[in-house]
Amino acid sequence: MANTGNKYELMVIIDSGIGQASIDKRLESIKKQLSKHGEIFFEDVWGERDFGYTIKGRDKGHYAVYGFTFEGQELKELETSLRLEPEVIRHMIVKVPLKYEPKSLETMTAAHAAAKEAAALAADKK
Repeated sequence: MANTGNKYELMVIIDSGIGQASIDKRLESIKKQLSKHGEIFFEDVWGERDFGYTIKGRDKGHYAVYGFTFEGQELKELETSLRLEPEVIRHMIVKVPLKYEPKSLETMTAAHAAAKEAAALAADKK
């Protein structure tokens, strides 16, 4: 479906205690809802990660990030759906610039490691 709506990014954290099959089913449901009213242009599933602090009595969650286009009036429905879903521990939707190019966690981690290595080499030369 071609969509001329605004570009958004959604980060969602699913309760990892529900099991991988249920996590996959929930993420598929979210993707279906995004595709129903817009178009997904980016998907990056980070998998299970530890929290920096306890959230709703949990120490871990299954992270996923989606870039999508959406019409503004449909965003409220998506927001409400995510808020009411018991398996969704947290979510955040942000509007991104039209020329925004998303980067995967893997790409960002590699870039950070390269920058750290370059800084260490520069420090060794001094």
